[in-house]
Amino acid sequence: MIQFLPFDSSLFGYRVGKLSLEKSLPDLARVQSQANDYELVYVMGKPGLVKMGGWPPISTRVDLVKGIRKADLELESDELDKVCISEQDLSVSLSATDQRQLRKLVLSSGQWSRFRQDPLLANQEYEKLYSTWWETITRQNHRVMVARKGKRLLGFITFRMLRGRAYVDLFAVEGKSQGKGIGRNLMNRVFQEVYARGLVQVGLSTQKANERAMDFYGRAGFQPMKETLIAHWRPGNPK
Repeated sequence: MIQFLPFDSSLFGYRVGKLSLEKSLPDLARVQSQANDYELVYVMGKPGLVKMGGWPPISTRVDLVKGIRKADLELESDELDKVCISEQDLSVSLSATDQRQLRKLVLSSGQWSRFRQDPLLANQEYEKLYSTWWETITRQNHRVMVARKGKRLLGFITFRMLRGRAYVDLFAVEGKSQGKGIGRNLMNRVFQEVYARGLVQVGLSTQKANERAMDFYGRAGFQPMKETLIAHWRPGNPK
């Protein structure tokens, strides 16, 4: 029932597992027995099942999908004021300035992450995870679009093609540059690249509590497809 997660365990330095709730609650006594071997268990499933099991919820993940239309392929250059949207070549070494700015953007992209929102995660789990995700994106040759103004990186978005659909993974615009059309143009650039390869759907996930992101994706035409309630269960602590 509980699946051991070697990547998370190695990264965080303690045993981490995942319990996926499908159509009904599992045998809770058996789950508790298995959980004694873990310091942290992600419990994921339909909101009703997670609540019935008494696990403490930390976030609700929303999966969204959008079908690309021709109107989505246009960049609104008049609003950008000398901001350049371009693809970042991951095969070349980044300058120290770019590395510093990208790291800041990568970390800001997960401000609403459950790893950031959980006050009991005090072993730099959030920083470790998001830094490693950027390394994975680089290693697996995901596509990266950046917004630059001079030497400043104002925003970025990463995406990949998988099973006939594009998926956005990390996406952020620095605070002072938000609300100026940069995020919209980064997303539209993704639509252009995806459409040019014959694909017409883009998927992504965000946190339901991130109202600003939910509003942005709604205005961009994304539709919610699934909600998953996620709990962080520490078996050694009472639920």
